[in-house]
Amino acid sequence: MKVVRKNAKGETRELLLKEYFLNAYLIALLKRVGEGAAKFSKTPELQPVRVRSDR
Repeated sequence: MKVVRKNAKGETRELLLKEYFLNAYLIALLKRVGEGAAKFSKTPELQPVRVRSDR
């Protein structure tokens, strides 16, 4: 049995919970995608540079 209560805006508690979990899922997915993109992004490696000494 489901208990459905509407708040002042007419939204049900069930709808709000679905929205909450969907948002949490999307945030976690975006975080994983960002971590994967950072893992595969190529950054140029620094090359050693010769320095002349006039001493």
